[in-house]
Amino acid sequence: MESPLFIESLKIVNGRFIRPEWHWQRMHQTRQAIFGDCRDSFSPPTIRLSKAQQPGVQKCRITYDRIIRKIEIEPYRPRTIHRLKLVDGTQLDYRFKYADRSGIQELLQQKGDCDDILICQNGRITDTSYSNVAFYDGHRYLTPSTCLLNGTKRQYLLREGIIGETEIRIQDLPHFQHLRLINALLDLEDEIQVEIQSIL
Repeated sequence: MESPLFIESLKIVNGRFIRPEWHWQRMHQTRQAIFGDCRDSFSPPTIRLSKAQQPGVQKCRITYDRIIRKIEIEPYRPRTIHRLKLVDGTQLDYRFKYADRSGIQELLQQKGDCDDILICQNGRITDTSYSNVAFYDGHRYLTPSTCLLNGTKRQYLLREGIIGETEIRIQDLPHFQHLRLINALLDLEDEIQVEIQSIL
């Protein structure tokens, strides 16, 4: 039986990796959980590549299992997201950042003419197809406690007290004004934003 592959996406700004320690920690935790004893840990020197020294924002995608299998670096441009389709992904398990995204791809087939999907499980909001979310209630941003994947940006914003965490059910959506997409490459300040009435 083949070992599963995992991915980790890092943000590079003008040749500098942003909060890489969060990513090394998650990669190490994933390997420990899936493969057992993996005492050797990944470290930043592993991916100090000349291509990472370009100006601007770049995305570094690492594919790994017990060891790093592939490193890809490319310019990053955020997607434009205006409308989300609410879909039921109750059977989806994405606790780890698997390279195999076939389950998410199946859900994406339901998005119609929307830009992306907003996944719910058992009536509770989780994530989009590629990001965590933070909902604005008029005072602060709150992220669902029922996320599919506990992203590194989500963890950082929670630790710093920039966002809060709560259970958000489908029927709670009208209590919010909008949501913003967050992940390792998207900050709250990037304003990748969807109004609540644009969740279909």
